[in-house]
Amino acid sequence: MTDTITSPDHSSAAYLDAYSRINAMVIVGEGLADRHFRLLAAAIPADAKTLQVLAAMEGRHARDFVGCGANLGVKPDTPLARSLFAPLHALFLEANRAGDRVACLVIQCLIVECFAVAAYRCYLPVADVYARPITAEVLKDEALHLSYGEDWLRPRFQQVAAGVVACCQRAVPVALSMLERLKPDLETIGIDPVELVGEFMACFQESLQAIGFSPARSRQVLTELAVSALA
Repeated sequence: MTDTITSPDHSSAAYLDAYSRINAMVIVGEGLADRHFRLLAAAIPADAKTLQVLAAMEGRHARDFVGCGANLGVKPDTPLARSLFAPLHALFLEANRAGDRVACLVIQCLIVECFAVAAYRCYLPVADVYARPITAEVLKDEALHLSYGEDWLRPRFQQVAAGVVACCQRAVPVALSMLERLKPDLETIGIDPVELVGEFMACFQESLQAIGFSPARSRQVLTELAVSALA
């Protein structure tokens, strides 16, 4: 946590307004993750039972975060969240229609899950009393979802490496653009957007290395993605 970020007033009008959008992003993101894992269950029949369990966990997370908003008397801005998630969701559906399991796993299990892990890590220290234990439990679950993607891709690394990079080049800038739109709201609820990007990049680099990329190559991929996002 940077020195400029302090614990927010969870009852202030500004906080509640910003939280309506952040809470919606979390609810919609978890709901889409539920759908994505169910589509992956159909695409990877050998792991269908495991993927259905992961899907159910994501659905439960969405319901839990609905409760976090309700506890503060906040109505989530779900139309905005759906519109912001639409491009990334469209990339997943495109890959699923094409039978590209690698891209589907990269989008959901690496990119989305790394962003979730990073966001929940940054949110946890400034969360309200009701949301804090829920967020901590969800954070544990997200690590399992990230591990599934890593474990599937790792033994196939030589065959999938190029596809992983190609998918990252398309999907990571889309994910970062969502974060850019939410910067003022993140700051209002106590999250430093720069810290969040740093957490994501660190988590994503660890994930790339976990599936077989060397430290140097993983850094190169991230550098190229950062340059692309700024272009």
